[in-house]
Amino acid sequence: MSPAWRRLTLLVAVLLTFASSALAHSITFSHVNVRLDASGTKVTAQLPVAALLHEQPSPLPKGTTEASLSKTPLPADVRASLTDLLTARLLLSSGESALPLTVTSVQPSGADVTLTLTAPSVTGALKVDANLFPEDTLHKVFVEVYRADALVGQYALDTQNPTLTLAAPAQSLGQVVVTFIREGVHHIFIGPDHILFVLALILLGGRVGTQLKVITAFTVAHSVTLVLATLGIVALPSRLVESVIALSIVVVGLHDLVALRRGQVVGRDPRAVFAFAFGLVHGFGFASVLSELSLPREALGWSLAAFNVGVEVGQVVIVLLAAPVLLLLRRVAPPRVSQGVLVAAAGVVVLTGGVWFVQRALGL
Repeated sequence: MSPAWRRLTLLVAVLLTFASSALAHSITFSHVNVRLDASGTKVTAQLPVAALLHEQPSPLPKGTTEASLSKTPLPADVRASLTDLLTARLLLSSGESALPLTVTSVQPSGADVTLTLTAPSVTGALKVDANLFPEDTLHKVFVEVYRADALVGQYALDTQNPTLTLAAPAQSLGQVVVTFIREGVHHIFIGPDHILFVLALILLGGRVGTQLKVITAFTVAHSVTLVLATLGIVALPSRLVESVIALSIVVVGLHDLVALRRGQVVGRDPRAVFAFAFGLVHGFGFASVLSELSLPREALGWSLAAFNVGVEVGQVVIVLLAAPVLLLLRRVAPPRVSQGVLVAAAGVVVLTGGVWFVQRALGL
């Protein structure tokens, strides 16, 4: 056989081999649709039946066929297997946090099986890892991402490049400020220890100037450590911070009890000192919450300032709600009654702070 014939024979053999391989398993495609909304994330994934049946070892129950993947409804064991497969191979994350996926339906859809999933809302950058058929180098995963019904990205992923990252939408400065003021107010009202500390500081009442001095001292102190901790300049162990915050409630509550039993504050009023000293520690507590949020680096100063303003707004609301009630109690109720109520309130402050201190110090 001449060299030319040998080359032609080899070429035909290669083509036949490729053709037989292609006939044995055609190229398959999956489709993943991700819809981002403020209320949550919805994902729809279409998995080709051909790819599911081709994978070895099979991820499906023994005896699963093309016919069984077209039944309505799908057998329970098949649905469970498909759920496990997709939640293990389709991974979503927002910033540094993984988003848990919950499968809500598994339905046959012609040559595909369609799974619908839900996840929490995405607050930062979106990362999608969709290595759906890792052993099939020919398989492609087409991903479409929508934000508020507007298409923001289309991607073709495979085993070599199974991941995509979609940057968080740019926020205007106004949006950043409003967002972090709201987060600051929210944190105050979900933080009973901070609320109780503020209430303990104003429980004894006093002149407006005195109370203003106390709240200002607390504000200045926690603002300083909030900035230092958020920027990573100073860091303290979380258990230590939370324990001292609880201890601060006990200390101020005990001072209130002593002053109430004496009938007045003896000597200089130390509440501004307490507010400043313990405010430094409360700032670390605020920073631990702020660290869980996605701080925009391009507006870091504004977001820090806005969060702090939100904290102050929350404190002011607490003072404006509590101070008139305390004033009314002193002016309307008989002295013995008002004294008894205030002593009882101070006792509750001390007891609550003490329980929190023991729990936090011992890690209970």
